[in-house]
Amino acid sequence: MEKEETKHTDNTTPSAQSENPKVEVLIVRHKQLFETLKNPRMMWRVLLSLFIIIVVLFAGLVFVVISIKSFYPYNVIQTNLYGATIMKTEDKEVIYWLFNTAELWANSGIEVHKNDELTIRASGASFTAIHHLIESAKNNSLPSDKWVDTDGQNKTEPRDVLRAKYRISNQCEVGKLLMQVIPAEYQKTQISWDKEALSHFDNKQNIEIIGKGREKLKIKQDGILHFAVNDIVLTDTIIDQMYRENLDSIILRCSNKIDYNKVMQCISQNPKIEELKKYNELIFSNDSTNYQYVGLRLGYYPFTSEKSEEAEKTKRAYYPLVNELIYYKEKQYFDAWFMDNVGSFLIVIERKK
Repeated sequence: MEKEETKHTDNTTPSAQSENPKVEVLIVRHKQLFETLKNPRMMWRVLLSLFIIIVVLFAGLVFVVISIKSFYPYNVIQTNLYGATIMKTEDKEVIYWLFNTAELWANSGIEVHKNDELTIRASGASFTAIHHLIESAKNNSLPSDKWVDTDGQNKTEPRDVLRAKYRISNQCEVGKLLMQVIPAEYQKTQISWDKEALSHFDNKQNIEIIGKGREKLKIKQDGILHFAVNDIVLTDTIIDQMYRENLDSIILRCSNKIDYNKVMQCISQNPKIEELKKYNELIFSNDSTNYQYVGLRLGYYPFTSEKSEEAEKTKRAYYPLVNELIYYKEKQYFDAWFMDNVGSFLIVIERKK
């Protein structure tokens, strides 16, 4: 507020005042503030009040931020091309990824570096033979196999014991979750395989057994995380080894002798089915009970999907020398024993920065 005060001198006449007036203007603004500043005690009270207000506001803001962080602790949330959800805080990174157990060495798209330290947790369920599950559902009966978790299952049947050494890892159960780091230039970019691509995934030293989880897992090289369940990858080398072992079992049990080397030549490179059929007829012409002695209990070559009596005769005329291994080799069907899996595992990976 401004006040104007005018003082007139007493020793002047009215005429002089009108001719030459003297005006004195006093401007007083924020009078109370200046009076407060002149009073030190009052000034400190004002400053203390302002300080308390600022502290209360700051404390309230901190409380709101902490409350939000407690419910929503991540600063950054991202997803990659392969469906992994990546959540980052100031000191760690947590990644969630859903793994389809039917895929052999599935690409998670999760990039890691040498000496990274990971904590991995996994849960879920998988059924290792969907055709058995379908048959059981159709017949309303208990399945011959069972659903298994990420630790897989220990099968003790003679066939499974013989097959164990051909699995990706012969140190753990069938169906157990495995992981390996593949250099970015060799990472799997599509579901189908070719021989050259598959060769980069065959290094046993790079494979880590995960199961339900691993703590403080040290990464050995830069690359991308790939996952698979433990089963047999049907490469040409594995098929030849399995076929040879199966043939050994047949020869040991059969009275009729065959030329072992010629039979093995028939399956090398392009399998010669008609030649194998001749040997098959020679072995089993008089003794059909030898079917039960086949070491690995391999299935029939799928000449047809029909279930007629004639179709069954055709299959038996060629079996066991012409079996499912011949079919897999012809079709380059490397992941046949993975494609019949059904189920998924949720994989959670924690990495400290």
